[in-house]
Amino acid sequence: MSSDIFFLAEFADGQASHSALELAAGAAQLADQSGGVAVGLAYGPGSKGGGAVLGGAGAKRVLVLGEDPVPAITFAAAAAAAVGQDAPIALLAPATPNGRDLAAALVGLLGLPAFGPVRAVAIEGGAVSTEQATLQGTVITVSQPVDRAPAPAVVLVLANTFSPAEGNGTAEVVDAPADDPGAFGRAKVVETHPAEAAVTNLEEASIIVAGGRGVGSEAGFEPLNELAAALGGAVGASRAAADAGWVPYQLQIGQTGKVVKPALYLSAGISGAIQHRVGMQSAEHVVAINKDPDAPIGEFADLFVVGDLFAIVPKLTDEIKRRKGM
Repeated sequence: MSSDIFFLAEFADGQASHSALELAAGAAQLADQSGGVAVGLAYGPGSKGGGAVLGGAGAKRVLVLGEDPVPAITFAAAAAAAVGQDAPIALLAPATPNGRDLAAALVGLLGLPAFGPVRAVAIEGGAVSTEQATLQGTVITVSQPVDRAPAPAVVLVLANTFSPAEGNGTAEVVDAPADDPGAFGRAKVVETHPAEAAVTNLEEASIIVAGGRGVGSEAGFEPLNELAAALGGAVGASRAAADAGWVPYQLQIGQTGKVVKPALYLSAGISGAIQHRVGMQSAEHVVAINKDPDAPIGEFADLFVVGDLFAIVPKLTDEIKRRKGM
């Protein structure tokens, strides 16, 4: 088994995804611990030109699986050939729909152990060690492969576990070993349904305004949408709001939703139960509005405003617009 750290790097429309940049930085950090290098398995349109952007983020080598705009899982055989040939300590995969598909295929094709989705990864004693929330976020589990060699481990990594790095390095770019694409190679996209921009960019938003059960209805999210627009941010929600059908599930933040790491997280009508906290606890600043002075979110919010969100949010929006000259 080599000391290298592999990571999946998805490209679309000629650009590296945010998850690719995060995992490049994470793989570089882990490679410093293992004594190896970070190696990207790049796929999608523009991946052959990814040497500069992935190299700047920490990768030393990039293996291109293919540039065709096809489902990620069609690259499973090529990825398996690359991983099997090098046998790295770990393969990092993003906990995105495409990342989950490709990671699962690799686990099946190569018979590898898998961990995730995880919130932290390290190399200890020459083996991967991971942390993940279990039992609805109430317990943090630390795991390592039972048999550390010769097979690597596949690690499904939550968004914002690592922060993208900026540098001037350039990675060596080569084509991955050719292999029979097999059954996975016949996968195709039947139809697509583009998500709204706010949904698509939620995990990358620097400002998030999130609503919960206290918002009361789909119409109750309108003041939050206006506040988010004034701040230049995105709208998120708790599971209770998503389960009620007030917002799409793509906006759900928490243990069973998305993990975000904005500079500002402003919650309105969210109690702050542990399941929700898991998804936003890495925010730099947390502002909470809630009628209940004993709401759990008050225990970790930087600013806790006790009051009616429908009286506070519109006034806050008006003041922000006034200061911005909107």
